[in-house]
This record gives sequence, structure tokens and C-alpha cells, in this order.
Amino acid sequence: MKKQLIVIADMEGASGIFDSNREACWHEELHPQHSLWRSYGRECITSDVLAVCNAAIEMEIDDILLYDMHFAGCKEHNVQIEKLPSIVRTFDLPNREVLWSRIRGQAAINPYGIITVGQHARAGEENAYFPHTIHTPPIESFYINGIHVAEIGESVMCFCDVPYLANIGCAASHKEALELSPNITCITVKDKARAWEPSYKETYPIIYNGVIEAIKDHDNKTAYPFQDRCVCELKLTDTHYFEEPDSFPWKGSFTKDRAAWETHDLETALSLFWHVHEYIRKK
Repeated sequence: MKKQLIVIADMEGASGIFDSNREACWHEELHPQHSLWRSYGRECITSDVLAVCNAAIEMEIDDILLYDMHFAGCKEHNVQIEKLPSIVRTFDLPNREVLWSRIRGQAAINPYGIITVGQHARAGEENAYFPHTIHTPPIESFYINGIHVAEIGESVMCFCDVPYLANIGCAASHKEALELSPNITCITVKDKARAWEPSYKETYPIIYNGVIEAIKDHDNKTAYPFQDRCVCELKLTDTHYFEEPDSFPWKGSFTKDRAAWETHDLETALSLFWHVHEYIRKK
């Protein structure tokens, strides 16, 4: 049986991208006036993902499924797919859209593990590079069963019951990851609190060696557990409000700055996020 590794990639937490060159993570399809994404930023996240994949292959992983989720909705990948090993496949998604049920449905029933790479911290976290929760504004916070969920949380909860092996990114991002699974390996590629900003070439061996150790420790890794009741709350920043719908065909409620809903599983909880999102309006 193949050992399938799920790799979820974002970009704000990638090596080599800091406040001083933030344009490197601005996707060209939405920011055509900026060239740093294509000339430099893509090299950064590609190096990080390549380090993960090469380490996984060294540890006899023989199937890697990659979701490149940064600027979902833009057609072109951020990761330079052609530079990755041939065993790496990408999820079949229209314009890389965040369709969690479709993503989970394409993976094995029991993947070997999940690794998040290029990760940033949630909105409100201190000493973080580009912290936000899904997208802030308009979102101040998104909670599922008491956990403040951002991109890391979405990914790991979608793959509940799959061992969470490692989180790679900004030091501040590890706080969310550890709330989901306290035994993960935390691999830091930049740290604002210590003013540590190495290049992506410097962090490649750090990521590679860290992933090797994480996979060696597979038996001690834990997964975010399946939930048969999910209580969700989405709170907006003071720049936006909810236009309450005339009817909402799920168990839920709205106020001007909050929406709440309940489901019987995590995939539905994550999918309903985007239905609720449709009712957000700018003040």
C-alpha cells in the first residue's frame, strides 16, 4: 500500500519573504503591476515545498498530494510544479479554489500524514509576518469547537484523523498548529521576535532535516480527531457587517458582526464557511 503524504502550502509564511519584500507573495493575476512574485516569491515557496518532498521521498513516501492554497481562485500555481519530483500530484480544483469536500474526496481514506508549509499566524498573533484569519479584513476570527481556525486549522481539520507531522513557517504560526495537535514537529523559517530572517537557501536544509525527523517520529504523531458536532462562529472586523438572509437552510444565526452555525462533521462546517461568507458586506 502506498504511503500518501498530504502537503498544504501557503506563502506568507514561506522562507525569504518578509515585511521588507512583502510584494513577493502578491499573486500576479491580481497584482499585475508587481513583478516580485514571479521573479522571486515563487522561488521561495518552491524551495520550501521541494525540501518537504525530497525529505519525504528519502523516508520512502511514494505518493504526495499537494494543495497550493495561496491566492486560491487564481489559476496559476505559486509553487513551480515543474521543479517538484514526479511523484508529486496536485489536487484537481478549478483555479485552485478552496473546496474542502472535493479536496478530501481526492485523497486516500487513510493518508500517512499531513504537513503544512509556508504558514502564517492567525489575526491578532504577536510577532507574526502578515497574520490573518482566512482573509482579514473582513474576518477577525473563525472558531470551530473553541479553536481559532485560520488556514492551518482549515487544512488539518479537513484531514481529521490523519497524523499531523509538521508545520513549517513563521514562528508565530506554530501556536495554532500546536492547538490542533500537540505532538507536531515545528520547523521555523523566520522569526520576527528574534529578528531572524534567513534566505530560502539557508532554510532548505533546516526544512529537509526537520521533515526527516518528523517522519521518523511518525508513531508518536497525533491527528486532530473526528468531530460529530461542530459549533462554528465567524466574527467580522469593524469594517464589515452581515446582511442577514431571509432564510438560512442550516442550523445557524446572524447578528451584525457575528454568524454561528452547527454541523455534524468538519467537512460540512468548513464548506458552510463560504456560504456564510456570501452575506458579508462592507460598511
